[in-house]
Amino acid sequence: MSGVELEKSGWRQGAVVQQVNIAGIFDSINQTMDSGIVLIVASQSCDIVSSNLESEPFIELSIARLIEETDGNLTHNKNPRLLHATLQIRTSDGGVSREQYIELKAYEKLTIPKEYFCDLVPDQNCLLNDIQLEGYVSWLAARYSRPALPSEFNDRLVRVDPRGKLRKKAKRANEQLSGIYVEIVPDAEISSEEIYAINLLGLVSSGFEGNLTEVQTVLDEYAEVMRQASMDVNVVLKRESEISVAAIKRFKRFYYDDLSFKDDQPLPPEVDNTL
Repeated sequence: MSGVELEKSGWRQGAVVQQVNIAGIFDSINQTMDSGIVLIVASQSCDIVSSNLESEPFIELSIARLIEETDGNLTHNKNPRLLHATLQIRTSDGGVSREQYIELKAYEKLTIPKEYFCDLVPDQNCLLNDIQLEGYVSWLAARYSRPALPSEFNDRLVRVDPRGKLRKKAKRANEQLSGIYVEIVPDAEISSEEIYAINLLGLVSSGFEGNLTEVQTVLDEYAEVMRQASMDVNVVLKRESEISVAAIKRFKRFYYDDLSFKDDQPLPPEVDNTL
C-alpha cells in the first residue's frame, strides 16, 4: 500500500487506532500493553502520504491513557510534557456522541513500520475535533521548538518563589485561559540591578462565556509574582480573535509550571510562538 492509499484509508495526523488493533501493534514490537490505552497518530500527514519508505518508513503514534476528567492546567498545550485532551465518541443512536478524556505524555510514543497499517483503518467513531486536534499538533511541535527566556528572568522568579507557593496561586488562571504569553524588554541577559519591562498577555478562546473579571483577577496574580521579582509589568487580557498575527509574534508562550523551584539551576520555561 502506498502512502496515498494510507491517506485514503484515513491515516492522517490525529487519527485514532481502533481498540481491536492496539494489542497487535504492541505485540509487533514486543511491548506489553497496559489497560486503558488509546493510540493517536502523531506523524504529520505529509509524512504518512510519502511513499518513499527509505526516508519515511514509519508512522509514529502517541500513547494516551484514559482519565476520569481533564485538568485545565494541562489542556490546550499549556504544559509541554503533559496534555489532557478530549475525544469525541460517536454512538450508534442517531449520531449522538459522548466525550472521553485522555492524558498524553510527550515521551510515550511508538514507532511502527508503515506496512503494518496496510490492512487497517482508523477508528471512524472516535476522533479529536478540530480544536482538540489543533491543540494536540501545537503540543507536539512545542516539544522541539522551545527557545529559552533569559536566565536572569527565570532566576528572578525562582528567587521570589523558591517553594512554588505563588506558582500554585497563580496557576489557577490556566483553568480558563487558553494561553499566557510574555514580551520581555530587553529580551536578553541583564544585570541584577536592571529592570525587565514585561508585557503579560492572557488569551481566552474567542467563544469564551465565563467571567472575564475573574480571569483578569487571576492573571493579575501572575503579574504580581513578576512585580515581586523586580519587573515592570503591563497586563492585558484578550480574546484570541482580538489579537492579530503580527501582535502575537512579539510574544513568547510562557509555561510557569516549567520553572524549577527545587534545583539550583532552573530549567528555562517552554515557549511556543504559534497559536
